[in-house]
Amino acid sequence: MDTDGIDPNGTDTDRGHPGPAFSSRPGWHVWGVGIAAAVAQRADCTRRRVGAVVFDEANRILSTGYNGAPAGVRGCLEGGCPRGRLRHDELPADAPYEDPSSPGFCISIHAESNALLFADPVRRRGGWIAITHPPCPGCQKLLANSGLRLAVWPGAGASGGSAAVEWEIGSPMPT
Repeated sequence: MDTDGIDPNGTDTDRGHPGPAFSSRPGWHVWGVGIAAAVAQRADCTRRRVGAVVFDEANRILSTGYNGAPAGVRGCLEGGCPRGRLRHDELPADAPYEDPSSPGFCISIHAESNALLFADPVRRRGGWIAITHPPCPGCQKLLANSGLRLAVWPGAGASGGSAAVEWEIGSPMPT
């Protein structure tokens, strides 16, 4: 017996008449950002969880990525990242995270990089990427050379993933 009022055919049995239980579905970009948010849960970072999903032109998933230590390296959650071992008040405001000599050095590979590493370069050409956060300057450069045409991420003030910012890769970043 189905207890949620939806039978196996998707009919809403609680309304007392047959009919669709679901009357809408998200657009491709909002859906993609939602998947990226789920992927971000695997992130190996004490400061931020970022997820990315690469899609082809037909909106098929090619790969996923999240921020974390390189494979086989002790990650941030295990104390392997110098930046992750510092409390926020211990980290200098201008400490660069890409400089190994900096107290703020981060060992993490960004979600966009990880997703691009595992997406076939031919199949991703003309596709798009969904990300949980706007891309940093380094990832913007990677995306510019990726063959992807569009990047999307949640918009400011978007609740529940109901809106997405769209960036035509190679054009100025949206403000």
